[in-house]
Amino acid sequence: MSRHLRRTLHVRCPISQAFAAFTDHIDLWWPRDHRRFSQSHLRLEARVGGRFYERAHTGDEVRLGEVLICDPPHRILYSWYPGALDSPTEVDVRFTEDGDLTCVEVTHSEGASELGDAWPERAVLFERGWNLVLPAFAGFAASSDIAPGRVDEPKGRETRQEDEIR
Repeated sequence: MSRHLRRTLHVRCPISQAFAAFTDHIDLWWPRDHRRFSQSHLRLEARVGGRFYERAHTGDEVRLGEVLICDPPHRILYSWYPGALDSPTEVDVRFTEDGDLTCVEVTHSEGASELGDAWPERAVLFERGWNLVLPAFAGFAASSDIAPGRVDEPKGRETRQEDEIR
């Protein structure tokens, strides 16, 4: 049985904007203090087989994961190496229209890692990470119209967040 950590939030923006914010603009909102390198660029290639990586200004690169499923603007599932012991965990992000909001559900699971008895300890670390990452995403996604290659000034934000750990 694969155990998981689930976070749900609602962002006041269209579904396509939420998906683009999460994938195409991840470097602009992912917290700088939640990266391996102090000066780096994050990239999430939103296609099956696409890489999720961090590249330092020195050219050093670390693999964060690989895209396993990509169904814009509804879903992206990727493997996640940070925090895993041997094999990666999995992060499944689903986007659903909910009136004038977009519901974003993030499920972080054991995946192929088979953490077993180590899962509860690792889940606490993953939860701390998502507690930093998701508010940053929500603020950025709701900030303005987002298009590839364009960044706008932030405007009003509205989010709701719910949690579940199993």
